[in-house]
Amino acid sequence: MSKPKWLKKYTKLEYLPEILETRQLHLGDPKSWDDQNDAAAILMFSQRQSGFDIRGTCLTAAPDRFHFWHIFGERELGVCLWFDRERIVREFDQDHSLVSGMVRYPTRKDLFQTKPDEIAFTKREQYGDEREFRVLRVSPPVRGEPEKLKFSAYSLRRVYLNPWLSPSSVSLYKKLLRQELTGDLVHVELKQNRSLKKKDWINALAVSAGANL
Repeated sequence: MSKPKWLKKYTKLEYLPEILETRQLHLGDPKSWDDQNDAAAILMFSQRQSGFDIRGTCLTAAPDRFHFWHIFGERELGVCLWFDRERIVREFDQDHSLVSGMVRYPTRKDLFQTKPDEIAFTKREQYGDEREFRVLRVSPPVRGEPEKLKFSAYSLRRVYLNPWLSPSSVSLYKKLLRQELTGDLVHVELKQNRSLKKKDWINALAVSAGANL
Protein backbone atom coordinates (compact mmCIF):
# COMPACT_ATOMS: atom_id res chain seq x y z
CA MET A 1 0.00 0.00 0.00
CA SER A 2 1.37 3.42 -0.95
CA LYS A 3 1.75 6.02 1.75
CA PRO A 4 -1.02 8.63 1.85
CA LYS A 5 -0.11 12.12 0.77
CA TRP A 6 -1.73 13.86 3.74
CA LEU A 7 -1.72 13.89 7.51
CA LYS A 8 -4.76 15.63 8.95
CA LYS A 9 -5.40 17.29 12.29
CA TYR A 10 -8.96 17.82 13.51
CA THR A 11 -9.30 20.55 16.10
CA LYS A 12 -11.55 23.45 17.13
CA LEU A 13 -12.06 26.58 15.09
CA GLU A 14 -11.35 28.73 18.14
CA TYR A 15 -7.77 27.41 18.25
CA LEU A 16 -7.06 28.05 14.58
CA PRO A 17 -5.90 31.72 14.70
CA GLU A 18 -3.26 30.90 17.32
CA ILE A 19 -2.17 27.78 15.42
CA LEU A 20 -1.69 29.82 12.26
CA GLU A 21 0.09 32.64 14.06
CA THR A 22 2.50 30.50 16.06
CA ARG A 23 2.80 27.51 13.64
CA GLN A 24 2.30 25.22 16.63
CA LEU A 25 0.01 22.36 17.62
CA HIS A 26 -0.84 21.55 21.22
CA LEU A 27 0.67 18.44 22.80
CA GLY A 28 -1.73 17.02 25.38
CA ASP A 29 -1.22 14.98 28.52
CA PRO A 30 -2.13 11.35 27.71
CA LYS A 31 -3.34 10.87 31.29
CA SER A 32 -6.28 13.14 30.41
CA TRP A 33 -7.28 11.17 27.29
CA ASP A 34 -10.70 9.50 27.34
CA ASP A 35 -9.29 6.18 26.15
CA GLN A 36 -7.61 4.80 29.25
CA ASN A 37 -6.26 1.84 27.27
CA ASP A 38 -4.27 4.36 25.27
CA ALA A 39 -3.20 6.27 28.38
CA ALA A 40 -1.96 3.04 29.97
CA ALA A 41 0.16 2.25 26.90
CA ILE A 42 1.79 5.69 27.02
CA LEU A 43 2.48 5.30 30.75
CA MET A 44 4.19 1.94 30.17
CA PHE A 45 6.24 3.48 27.40
CA SER A 46 7.18 6.49 29.55
CA GLN A 47 8.62 4.19 32.21
CA ARG A 48 11.29 3.28 29.67
CA GLN A 49 12.18 6.95 29.16
CA SER A 50 14.26 9.24 31.37
CA GLY A 51 11.46 10.41 33.62
CA PHE A 52 10.11 13.05 31.20
CA ASP A 53 6.34 13.55 31.40
CA ILE A 54 5.36 12.54 27.87
CA ARG A 55 3.08 14.78 25.81
CA GLY A 56 1.42 13.85 22.54
CA THR A 57 -0.88 14.65 19.67
CA CYS A 58 -2.65 12.58 17.06
CA LEU A 59 -3.14 13.10 13.34
CA THR A 60 -4.79 10.81 10.83
CA ALA A 61 -3.85 9.43 7.43
CA ALA A 62 -7.40 8.15 6.88
CA PRO A 63 -9.93 9.41 4.34
CA ASP A 64 -12.59 11.72 5.73
CA ARG A 65 -14.93 10.15 8.30
CA PHE A 66 -18.12 11.61 9.77
CA HIS A 67 -17.16 10.62 13.31
CA PHE A 68 -13.80 12.44 13.02
CA TRP A 69 -15.76 15.66 12.65
CA HIS A 70 -18.32 14.65 15.24
CA ILE A 71 -15.84 13.68 17.97
CA PHE A 72 -12.47 15.32 17.29
CA GLY A 73 -13.81 18.49 15.66
CA GLU A 74 -16.96 18.72 17.80
CA ARG A 75 -19.26 19.25 14.82
CA GLU A 76 -19.90 22.91 14.02
CA LEU A 77 -16.97 23.94 16.27
CA GLY A 78 -14.42 22.06 14.21
CA VAL A 79 -11.78 22.58 11.58
CA CYS A 80 -9.33 20.23 9.87
CA LEU A 81 -5.75 21.06 8.91
CA TRP A 82 -4.17 19.11 6.05
CA PHE A 83 -0.39 18.72 6.16
CA ASP A 84 1.94 17.48 3.47
CA ARG A 85 2.89 14.14 4.97
CA GLU A 86 6.42 13.87 3.61
CA ARG A 87 7.36 17.39 4.66
CA ILE A 88 5.92 17.37 8.17
CA VAL A 89 7.28 13.90 8.99
CA ARG A 90 10.71 15.13 7.97
CA GLU A 91 10.26 18.04 10.40
CA PHE A 92 9.30 15.64 13.20
CA ASP A 93 12.36 13.51 12.48
CA GLN A 94 14.63 16.54 12.82
CA ASP A 95 13.37 17.23 16.36
CA HIS A 96 15.21 14.75 18.58
CA SER A 97 12.82 15.34 21.49
CA LEU A 98 10.09 13.61 19.48
CA VAL A 99 9.19 10.10 18.43
CA SER A 100 6.47 9.61 15.86
CA GLY A 101 4.94 6.99 13.63
CA MET A 102 1.82 5.22 12.45
CA VAL A 103 -0.19 3.43 15.11
CA ARG A 104 -0.58 -0.36 14.91
CA TYR A 105 -3.91 -2.10 15.61
CA PRO A 106 -3.15 -5.73 16.51
CA THR A 107 -5.68 -8.28 17.66
CA ARG A 108 -5.48 -9.30 21.31
CA LYS A 109 -3.78 -12.50 20.22
CA ASP A 110 -1.13 -10.59 18.28
CA LEU A 111 -0.71 -8.03 21.05
CA PHE A 112 1.70 -10.33 22.89
CA GLN A 113 4.13 -9.98 19.99
CA THR A 114 4.40 -6.21 20.55
CA LYS A 115 7.93 -4.94 21.13
CA PRO A 116 8.61 -2.54 24.01
CA ASP A 117 9.36 0.40 21.71
CA GLU A 118 6.04 -0.20 19.86
CA ILE A 119 3.83 0.01 22.95
CA ALA A 120 3.12 3.75 22.62
CA PHE A 121 2.08 3.21 19.00
CA THR A 122 -0.35 0.37 19.64
CA LYS A 123 -4.14 0.60 19.97
CA ARG A 124 -7.02 -1.85 20.06
CA GLU A 125 -8.06 -3.21 16.68
CA GLN A 126 -11.50 -1.57 17.02
CA TYR A 127 -9.83 1.80 16.31
CA GLY A 128 -8.19 0.66 13.08
CA ASP A 129 -10.20 2.94 10.80
CA GLU A 130 -8.53 5.96 12.44
CA ARG A 131 -5.19 5.23 10.73
CA GLU A 132 -3.59 7.38 13.39
CA PHE A 133 -0.18 9.00 13.11
CA ARG A 134 1.04 9.73 16.63
CA VAL A 135 3.63 12.29 17.74
CA LEU A 136 5.10 12.08 21.26
CA ARG A 137 7.51 14.38 23.02
CA VAL A 138 9.70 12.10 25.13
CA SER A 139 12.41 14.52 26.29
CA PRO A 140 12.71 18.29 26.87
CA PRO A 141 12.97 20.21 23.59
CA VAL A 142 16.11 22.21 22.87
CA ARG A 143 14.00 25.34 22.42
CA GLY A 144 10.37 26.13 23.13
CA GLU A 145 7.67 24.66 25.33
CA PRO A 146 7.26 20.91 25.94
CA GLU A 147 3.51 21.27 25.27
CA LYS A 148 3.94 22.83 21.82
CA LEU A 149 4.77 21.13 18.52
CA LYS A 150 6.17 23.39 15.81
CA PHE A 151 5.53 22.94 12.11
CA SER A 152 6.69 24.93 9.12
CA ALA A 153 4.30 27.12 7.16
CA TYR A 154 5.03 25.11 4.01
CA SER A 155 3.95 21.79 5.54
CA LEU A 156 0.40 23.15 5.97
CA ARG A 157 -1.42 22.93 2.63
CA ARG A 158 -5.18 23.11 3.28
CA VAL A 159 -7.70 24.17 5.93
CA TYR A 160 -11.18 22.64 5.83
CA LEU A 161 -14.09 24.25 7.67
CA ASN A 162 -16.68 21.86 9.09
CA PRO A 163 -19.74 20.85 7.04
CA TRP A 164 -22.30 22.21 9.55
CA LEU A 165 -21.48 25.87 8.86
CA SER A 166 -23.99 27.86 6.84
CA PRO A 167 -22.88 29.52 3.58
CA SER A 168 -22.89 32.92 5.29
CA SER A 169 -20.74 31.62 8.15
CA VAL A 170 -18.32 30.03 5.69
CA SER A 171 -17.98 33.32 3.83
CA LEU A 172 -17.31 35.15 7.09
CA TYR A 173 -14.73 32.63 8.31
CA LYS A 174 -12.95 32.61 4.96
CA LYS A 175 -12.74 36.39 5.01
CA LEU A 176 -11.35 36.40 8.56
CA LEU A 177 -8.93 33.55 7.94
CA ARG A 178 -7.54 35.10 4.78
CA GLN A 179 -6.24 37.87 7.03
CA GLU A 180 -4.24 35.20 8.88
CA LEU A 181 -3.10 33.35 5.76
CA THR A 182 -0.59 35.89 4.51
CA GLY A 183 3.15 35.84 3.88
CA ASP A 184 4.48 32.30 3.91
CA LEU A 185 0.94 30.95 4.51
CA VAL A 186 -0.60 32.55 1.42
CA HIS A 187 -0.48 29.20 -0.44
CA VAL A 188 -2.86 27.49 2.04
CA GLU A 189 -6.20 26.55 0.45
CA LEU A 190 -9.42 27.33 2.34
CA LYS A 191 -12.32 24.94 1.74
CA GLN A 192 -15.46 23.62 3.39
CA ASN A 193 -15.93 19.91 3.97
CA ARG A 194 -18.98 18.60 2.10
CA SER A 195 -19.45 15.20 3.72
CA LEU A 196 -23.02 15.96 4.86
CA LYS A 197 -24.21 16.76 1.35
CA LYS A 198 -22.17 15.32 -1.52
CA LYS A 199 -24.02 16.59 -4.59
CA ASP A 200 -22.34 14.22 -7.06
CA TRP A 201 -23.28 11.25 -4.85
CA ILE A 202 -26.89 12.43 -4.52
CA ASN A 203 -27.09 13.00 -8.28
CA ALA A 204 -25.77 9.50 -8.95
CA LEU A 205 -28.47 8.06 -6.66
CA ALA A 206 -31.09 10.15 -8.43
CA VAL A 207 -30.09 8.64 -11.76
CA SER A 208 -30.46 5.14 -10.32
CA ALA A 209 -33.82 6.03 -8.77
CA GLY A 210 -35.07 7.87 -11.82
CA ALA A 211 -35.76 10.88 -9.61
CA ASN A 212 -35.67 14.56 -10.43
CA LEU A 213 -33.90 16.64 -7.78
